[in-house]
Amino acid sequence: MNQGAPSGFEFLHQTRVVLGAGLWSRACAEVRSFGHRVLLVTGASSLSRLGLESVLASEARRLELVFDPFAVPREPDIELADRAAARARSFGAEAVLGIGGGSALDVAKAAAALATNPGSARDYLEGLSNPPLPFTAAPLPVVCVPTTAGTGSEVTKNAVLQVTDLQVKRSMRSERLFPRAAFIDPTLSAKAPKNVRAGSGFDALTHLCEAFCSRNASLVTDALARDGIPRAVRALRALAEGDAGESDATDLAIAATLGGICLANAGLGAAHGLIAPLGGLYPNIPHGAGLACLLPATLLVNEAASARDPAAGRRLLELARLLSGPYATVKNTARELSELRVALELPALSSYACIDLGRVIASPSGSLKTNLVALGTHELSSILELALSA
Repeated sequence: MNQGAPSGFEFLHQTRVVLGAGLWSRACAEVRSFGHRVLLVTGASSLSRLGLESVLASEARRLELVFDPFAVPREPDIELADRAAARARSFGAEAVLGIGGGSALDVAKAAAALATNPGSARDYLEGLSNPPLPFTAAPLPVVCVPTTAGTGSEVTKNAVLQVTDLQVKRSMRSERLFPRAAFIDPTLSAKAPKNVRAGSGFDALTHLCEAFCSRNASLVTDALARDGIPRAVRALRALAEGDAGESDATDLAIAATLGGICLANAGLGAAHGLIAPLGGLYPNIPHGAGLACLLPATLLVNEAASARDPAAGRRLLELARLLSGPYATVKNTARELSELRVALELPALSSYACIDLGRVIASPSGSLKTNLVALGTHELSSILELALSA
């Protein structure tokens, strides 16, 4: 595991980040700099729920923008990405504006790349039977406005899509997929329902924890994670206690952005390595809520596995103290995270489906490659068993 030694590391970030309350509409002027015909990718109801439609219409008139709206009504999949790309081509889109949660932003990024490159989204996905094709042509410019604080998709170089016929989730990944700009407005994510804020917040927290413990961690990702982890924990606790305010929404927005930057550079770990096949096999399991069940179990199994790697054990203890305070142990931290999930009223993993452990373990995602320590099949089973018994 890379402990952040200055002797060498690589860090890449290509997205302009603008974060602050009330500034989301500035994304319209940003996208206008690339042209006036824009594919507008949104969630199924996010614009109306948040009351953004009139502002978008006003900005379109002022800036002479022409929007072609495309709604993402479900988890993103190959069919949605291909349809959005076809719309962008037929409309003559010069840019893509994504406004919504991670699903909408992933479709926006995928559509922008597919609009200028041949073939289907399937041809560019990792981990299928054929190696993914490279994006040889530059995608349409993408500007993102996240309406949830969790996925970090607005600052990452991948788009995760469901492969429905294979019951798996896979990523298209390229440095060309980085959005040009992200306008992150905590007043939008603060209006999401509590269960969405809680699940998204656990997603952001897990990104930060796993990147901090990744074997590809660096000085830069460590610094970002050390800032983001306490912010995410504070905000989630305030949300659980029913007194989350403006500063907590800002903390979660910052944590989500930092988590996205960290995962794009350091990679993730076993919790994400298992939630991907779980989500593919059981699409009713929400990504963030599932991670809230898997993260404590992953900490415990990683601690046991780190007996064969003292450096990994030290890093895991440092993570526990970032999460829970200077005298924390990994065991106590895992228990506190489980209690936080319950306090946030996020369901237990066992409530979603009767899960076939063997099928899940047979199709892990590439996130396992950068887990704190290498885990075998028995250890992956232990994570799932612990998560199911919580």
